[in-house]
Amino acid sequence: MEEQQIQEFVHRAIVDKAMRQELICNPAGVVARAGFPPRVTGIILRLIPHLTFDYPLDSAEKWWHV
Repeated sequence: MEEQQIQEFVHRAIVDKAMRQELICNPAGVVARAGFPPRVTGIILRLIPHLTFDYPLDSAEKWWHV
């Protein structure tokens, strides 16, 4: 269950430019709004610097392999 939550959040952050921009401005607010359990919240907060790095993607299907 936790792995799926993390995977879905990472996917949304990678493909949704607006969400990525919001993560840059207010990462704690975005994560709090998602309502993750504490363990998942800690993992997501550690991933945010990597998720907010701005780089082009070839397609949404390749989001995990970048």
